[in-house]
Amino acid sequence: MVAPDGDWAERLAGAGWSLDEGSAHAGQGTRNRRVAFRESYLELLWVHDAAEARANPVRLDRRAEWQATGASPFGFGFRGELAAGVQSEYWLYEDLGIPIWIHRDNEAAPERPLVFVLPAFERRGGSAALRSVRVTGPAPPRLPEHAGPPIVSAHGTHQLELELGGGPAQRITEILTLA
Repeated sequence: MVAPDGDWAERLAGAGWSLDEGSAHAGQGTRNRRVAFRESYLELLWVHDAAEARANPVRLDRRAEWQATGASPFGFGFRGELAAGVQSEYWLYEDLGIPIWIHRDNEAAPERPLVFVLPAFERRGGSAALRSVRVTGPAPPRLPEHAGPPIVSAHGTHQLELELGGGPAQRITEILTLA
């Protein structure tokens, strides 16, 4: 989650990253912009309609106001099929027109990063590959099995570092670094 009026877009551009124009999520009260990596992407998300976000079952308004609510401002989205043995840990959200499995920690333990699973489709973007992810927070995410880069959790204040191996670390927001 980012502040809509923050300087994150300028920082990304200054570091050589290209942002798409993004889109609004009807009924969810959020809007996004994305940076494409080779086989993944970084979605920068903010609340643009607080009433709509509060009325939506995902309640991303709580994550947007993470400093006041204690909810994690981070989320991990995975593409593919959710294993039948873990489906009971998720609930099905279909308000955006595609089936999205949302981990129940979104409601039960919002201090953990949001974890969700979308249908698989091939997405290829920029030239840089995401090598690893380090997320710090009060509680680690409960991740499904995945084939992507390793995600390492540490206990502490909210921070996210994406390792791309393309140069010096670039601080994008107070809690997001690309390295």
